[in-house]
Amino acid sequence: MKKQLKLSAVAGLILATGGLGLTLFATRASATTLPPSQRSAALAARPVPLPALPRASVVVAKAEAPALACSGVLDRRHQFALGMLETGNHDAEIGGAGEVSRYQIMPSVWRCYSVSQNYRNPQVALAVARQHWAVLHDTFKQQAGREPTDFDMYVLWNTNHGYYSARNFDPARLAPVVRDRAQRYVNLVQCGEA
Repeated sequence: MKKQLKLSAVAGLILATGGLGLTLFATRASATTLPPSQRSAALAARPVPLPALPRASVVVAKAEAPALACSGVLDRRHQFALGMLETGNHDAEIGGAGEVSRYQIMPSVWRCYSVSQNYRNPQVALAVARQHWAVLHDTFKQQAGREPTDFDMYVLWNTNHGYYSARNFDPARLAPVVRDRAQRYVNLVQCGEA
């Protein structure tokens, strides 16, 4: 059964990739018949439909590639780096603005995900952090139109709602202290990979 699942997943991925290639080729070919002044506008305006992948291929790909973590999931490396940068992974820390838990979550944000006020419990804190992380990830993808990097995710985590989007998700437009902390987070994540 697993072998069949893997083979069907690989076949589905190959077919999907081929379909995407044909779609891109057709888009480029039709745009080249336009005058040069209209080509780039046609290519930018034309949506490129992505073929649907079989559901089994997604499951198999995740199971076979644990090193390729989705930035929407607060995995062990990312949770360690986040807790380390925020509080040194100390559960009892309370931030200057009232942030709670090792992940320094505002109580008003915490209440969106949990009725528990056991801020010092690492399992409860992790459950809340994972939910909030996923919401930040999805919001970024929707607003920025791309997958967030580790840098992007930490900026979202460590700033007020709308701070990054007001700067068009451009790291060069961030305050230096925000950029520095985000880079420290990236460095911690990368150290966890080694």
